[in-house]
Amino acid sequence: METVKILLKHMLAALMLIPVMTAAHSSHNPIDDIAKYDQTVTERQAEFKQSQQKAEKIHNLQEQVSALESKILTLRNLMASDYPHIKEKMSKYKLNYMESVDDTLAQFKKVLKQTETLLDQ
Repeated sequence: METVKILLKHMLAALMLIPVMTAAHSSHNPIDDIAKYDQTVTERQAEFKQSQQKAEKIHNLQEQVSALESKILTLRNLMASDYPHIKEKMSKYKLNYMESVDDTLAQFKKVLKQTETLLDQ
């Protein structure tokens, strides 16, 4: 169980760095990146069924979460670059899309921290 706790802490720390890594990799083709994230999630989901140990399953889930977060950030950045008016005019619903995505990612990180707390008990 101690190994799982350490693993979770390292994965959460890595997740906090994803926005920095995403920005640093902006020269990549975002469509290729999205396809890579999709492939990673699909592969990990198939592997999850075969995992026998709890630690393996937790690590697998962390990799899925990391890939999904990277995909969301890539989509957000792509949308912001393709449609700069979204940031200015926003929507007819008075919804700031970029802010909403950022808030969702912050909520996502909080859920991961809460999960870590639960596993530490």
